[in-house]
Amino acid sequence: MKFLDLFKKYGVVFILVILIIIFTILNPSFLTMKNVINISKQISIMAILSVGMTFVLLTGGIELSMGSVVSLVVVCISIFVTNAGLPVWAAMILSLLISTAIGFMNGVIIAEIKVPPLIMTLGMQIFLYGFTYTICGGLPVYGIPASLKWVGQTYIFGVIPVSAFIMAVIVIIGYFILSKTYLGRYFYAIGSNEDAATLSGINSNRIRILAYTFCGFLVGVAGIVMLGRIGSGQPSAGDGYEMDVLTGCVLGGVSLNGGKGNIGKAFAGILVIGVLSNGMSMAGMNAFMQKMVKGLVLILAVILDSLQYIKVRKKVKVIA
Repeated sequence: MKFLDLFKKYGVVFILVILIIIFTILNPSFLTMKNVINISKQISIMAILSVGMTFVLLTGGIELSMGSVVSLVVVCISIFVTNAGLPVWAAMILSLLISTAIGFMNGVIIAEIKVPPLIMTLGMQIFLYGFTYTICGGLPVYGIPASLKWVGQTYIFGVIPVSAFIMAVIVIIGYFILSKTYLGRYFYAIGSNEDAATLSGINSNRIRILAYTFCGFLVGVAGIVMLGRIGSGQPSAGDGYEMDVLTGCVLGGVSLNGGKGNIGKAFAGILVIGVLSNGMSMAGMNAFMQKMVKGLVLILAVILDSLQYIKVRKKVKVIA
């Protein structure tokens, strides 16, 4: 069996095992229960975002604005509660509606007006970062109540982080939708061959809008978890998350060309990124070196994805 086939099936597992061995050798405390729980807390936000990113990638799209939406949600909830005096539940629901509306807007413009997803979401990212810093004056919003912090800082039975539990529920729901429902097959269909999907009666525009809308909702959930974790309305809270999530998804086998991948492998890819980040920090690597390593991992993942796509295209040409 060729290398690409092996990597497609078992590559993420091999990488994960190798990283765990290396980091355990470098620092024996890496594989302790305390650090495993810490990793689960660290990857919870990325894993929630990865479910939304997977839905979007399967349709042949991409979502680069999710980090800025996380920042917006964090700041909005903080302002709604501290400045506007809204109840915590109302602030959370309103912020979820905002993030979902942003996802819906992205989907409509991409599907109906045919703006390239890369340009649309990148433009939205730039706008939202500017907007978020504007509404908070470029300063963090402090004074949020403890009831907003429990999501990211408390444990179930004193062991399982609430954020990890929320992550598990969302990953299971995403897996169920994509693997067990007809709706899930539609996302794969329009990403694999949109023309054939349309001829079979699937409304590709509607499915694409649904993917971005669902992604927007999950980004809002991730923003709530993020606020609970950091405990203040930081306008930079979501910086860089979209690239870590994209790297994890592609590393897990979710194709940038659409139509291929699943939630399980995407989660495995996120786990690799989480272990990599945690291990590098414990090994004493500075933030700049960590960015270099993550960049190389993304490049490697995209190269392997592209090679698989080229292989498929060659087969199609031969058959034709």
